[in-house]
Amino acid sequence: MNLSLAYPGIFLVAATLATGFPAAAHGPSGHHEMAAAVQDEEAMKAQHGRMANFEEAMVDLGKAVIHGDKTDAGKHAVRLTDALKGHEKDVPHKSVSRIKEFRAFYGELKKRTAKLEGDAKTGNLQKTSLAYGRVLEACVSCHAKFRD
Repeated sequence: MNLSLAYPGIFLVAATLATGFPAAAHGPSGHHEMAAAVQDEEAMKAQHGRMANFEEAMVDLGKAVIHGDKTDAGKHAVRLTDALKGHEKDVPHKSVSRIKEFRAFYGELKKRTAKLEGDAKTGNLQKTSLAYGRVLEACVSCHAKFRD
């Protein structure tokens, strides 16, 4: 199998998932009442903003890698890292009693995002694409645990 041909396909699938999956997870719904006891409305809006920024940067990063744009890949990887700033106080919308576990997922996401940023800054798009997949895997795992 020609790996150079496989990477665009991986990113197409990943970008599709990143576009729809996080958006559905962070849109308005009735779950805000459960989190309100732990987090005020402004903090919840900030959390949604961070995740929307993260999602947008993921999509843009995927496109940069597909198009072989090393400069934009590095730029969007930095945006991912920046989007996570402030996550330490975030809470799940459901399963509020599992805040510690939720924050552990964020810790893993932060670690994987830092690795992705480091790989993207080297300009190695193959390593960047693999790290991208690991970040997406962390997103899917957390959403499956806390959103479904």
